[in-house]
Amino acid sequence: MSFLNPLLLVGAAAVAVPIIIHLLNRRKFQRVVWGAMRFIKASVDQNQRRMRIEDLILLALRCLILILLALALARPAMKTSTTDVFGQTKVTGVLLIDNSFSMGVSDGAETRFDKARKAAEQAIDALPAGSSTAVLLASDLAQGLIPEPTFDLNLARKTVREAKLSDRASDLAPAIQKAIETLKGRAALRKEVYLITDGQAVGWRQLGDIQKLLEQTKAEIKSHILLVGAKEEGNLGISGLAVAGGLTPVNRPIRFEVQLTNFGKEEAKNIRVTLAVGSEPSGDEIMVPLLRPGETIGVSLFGKLRAEGFHAVTARIPDDHLLADNKRTVVCRAIREARVLLVDGEPGAEPRDSETFILGHALVPVAPIDRDNYFIKTTTITASEMAGTRLDDFDAIILANVPDFPEATVKALEQYLKQGGGLMVFPGAKVNAGFYNDVLFTRHAMLPAALGIPEGNADQEEKFSTLQTRNYEHPVTALWNNPGAGTLASARFFRTFKLEPAAANQKPASADAGPARVVLRYADGAPAIMERAWGLGRVFLFSSTADTAWNDLPVRPAFLVLVQRVLGSLVQRQDEGLNVPVGQEFTRQVSPDLVGRDAQITAPSQSAATRELRRVELLNGTPTLRFAATDIGGAYEATVNDPPAVIRFAAQPDPRESDLAELAAEDKEKLKTVAQVYDWSPTISLRELVEKERVGTEFWLPMALLVLALAALETWLAQWFSRAK
Repeated sequence: MSFLNPLLLVGAAAVAVPIIIHLLNRRKFQRVVWGAMRFIKASVDQNQRRMRIEDLILLALRCLILILLALALARPAMKTSTTDVFGQTKVTGVLLIDNSFSMGVSDGAETRFDKARKAAEQAIDALPAGSSTAVLLASDLAQGLIPEPTFDLNLARKTVREAKLSDRASDLAPAIQKAIETLKGRAALRKEVYLITDGQAVGWRQLGDIQKLLEQTKAEIKSHILLVGAKEEGNLGISGLAVAGGLTPVNRPIRFEVQLTNFGKEEAKNIRVTLAVGSEPSGDEIMVPLLRPGETIGVSLFGKLRAEGFHAVTARIPDDHLLADNKRTVVCRAIREARVLLVDGEPGAEPRDSETFILGHALVPVAPIDRDNYFIKTTTITASEMAGTRLDDFDAIILANVPDFPEATVKALEQYLKQGGGLMVFPGAKVNAGFYNDVLFTRHAMLPAALGIPEGNADQEEKFSTLQTRNYEHPVTALWNNPGAGTLASARFFRTFKLEPAAANQKPASADAGPARVVLRYADGAPAIMERAWGLGRVFLFSSTADTAWNDLPVRPAFLVLVQRVLGSLVQRQDEGLNVPVGQEFTRQVSPDLVGRDAQITAPSQSAATRELRRVELLNGTPTLRFAATDIGGAYEATVNDPPAVIRFAAQPDPRESDLAELAAEDKEKLKTVAQVYDWSPTISLRELVEKERVGTEFWLPMALLVLALAALETWLAQWFSRAK
């Protein structure tokens, strides 16, 4: 026997109250000398004994009522019984339904999520009458549809039937933790957690922590894990899609890099990959002849953006059992032109001797007659002219061997970066390293690294450094992971500045400065190019010159591609947030004219009738549009009517979710030590399975009924004993 509310047992001390009252109110008889008393003495003695017995009976009943009332409030329970005349013990439960990406696997008739909802309804039906349950969706977080246990099981059934599948990643630990926290400390004899999932191994990446948590609470909370869906051996998915060229001009072929992964155990052959812009029919396509199990390849497809603004670009492969990863969408912003300011620190006597001569041709690689029609527009000035130039007229600024500049220009450059401008810095023999380090790196934290002591000798060609040949991690250089893209390794660097980033634990002087990142390394691992976000802009710092004074990279074919990709990263800095991971909030700075207006947001595959509204608000003084409900992968559209504006953005599913490998058999055995694990199917009787595990019966109700009966008896006896005799 145990008590679910043991603290209320102190109420049994109230039994002392009627005893004290009885002692204080005992009947007292007054002695009277009366001659006839001897004739009735025998009758008085007999009446006194009867009244004493009546008082003791009432006292016993009152004490028993108080004791039983205290026991009923303390909720006594017998944990070793299953059922008795009082029926099954009521259950307080939490229902966890996995609605992550992999639950969209279909057998042709229904998805795993459809089966999970049916299993959840069975779990509700298996609860004894009078039970309560919460309903949570489990992905990489716990979403409370019914966050606290409700006794309205019909509401729970309705909620389960209306639950929606998402494209979120799977990590079951947060949901299990939330379920345990919901039940822990509740006054209930029987507490149960039902987790309904597909058993995908990725979702159990924190298996050790989950097992430990369930082990610690299994005496109090019983856990049931229902595995739904058949084993899936094969799956082919698009694991990545990105703009390969950096810049996205209007009406020019733009290269998109599509990553294709075979997550299955068998070879895939003759895979057709297509690319479409917006609602246009598929344009470019390619046939992949063979993809081995576990293999990932990248293919290039081209598309055109017909007008300025935001465009959704989608890559597709033929459908299989998991439809969600057979396509992937990115959003990019088409630009009419990119304006670049070249600041030449060493103009030279002839244009060919200019520090920016080769750089300018790399940015505009067309014949002079076609320069006016090319989308990149360059303007070249000297370092002394920089102070009188309006920086906001340009999308990017390139400093090439510029010695230094006045504080007013530093302030203008700081404001330019804060508003989203881009800066590219090439050092050289004329730079004042002290100015760059003290002002631009230390005081304003614009540069991602300080310029160390120059190394090497530019007057000879025997000793030189080369660039890394593989494992390119930064998006700008990731192109060269594909051998077909050429190589950077042929370039020779005879003299370079050593780039010295701040210590990892050193906080930048400016709150606008983002973390420093290495873009490209030399073969010995030293940084060759570094970058950092600054405000809404970005800064790239090279370690050698933009001309051939210290290296021969500018005359290598890869230089043109590298410079244009860096420029693309600068110009598209504000557009990086157009593509967010599924579940992450979308945030974008918008025109001040839109502040206070409502944006109508349409999710992928959603009709205009079900649009959601989000108000454009000032966030830290910046007009900002935010939208957090990005649980579905694909393109979203935000529309403001007055003034008219359209913004598109996309949510990207986690490609790891496409790996449908199941939890290993030994891991299932580990789970069985802390939970009941069932392979669910519509034909099994979940009620019978869980009833075998349920033990315990509460006795508070019969005790409460007994208290009422005794109270009624005490009232009747009190009236009976007090009648005239």
